[in-house]
Amino acid sequence: MSEVSAVLFARDHAKVARFYREAIGLVYIAGDDDHSVLNCSGFELIIHQIPKHVLGECNPDSAPTRREHGRIRLNLPVDNMDVARSIAAQLGGQVDDAPPGWAPKNANFYLGYDSEGNVFKLSERTS
Repeated sequence: MSEVSAVLFARDHAKVARFYREAIGLVYIAGDDDHSVLNCSGFELIIHQIPKHVLGECNPDSAPTRREHGRIRLNLPVDNMDVARSIAAQLGGQVDDAPPGWAPKNANFYLGYDSEGNVFKLSERTS
């Protein structure tokens, strides 16, 4: 296990883990029916299923609401922003077409959200 990690609780852990693997390029390390451990440059993101008794009547198929005022935001690198943007849209998320208004004009990052509305920042890796 990595020394640095974060846990992201999800209504549908498999769907969210798939989003981060396919759209962002994180690497699957381990998991089971309740969690997935993904790696990004030594950082481990653990996607953990919210237990059914805690979810209650929550509809896992409802459209995500972008939660921009969360207490934490993941900042992750991608190899190709256009590919990440396209796959994110296919998997129920989004990567913005332009940097946020408060960013410098030459910013190399974009905000987006995953299939459950968790906001992240992506920057394209440079060679």
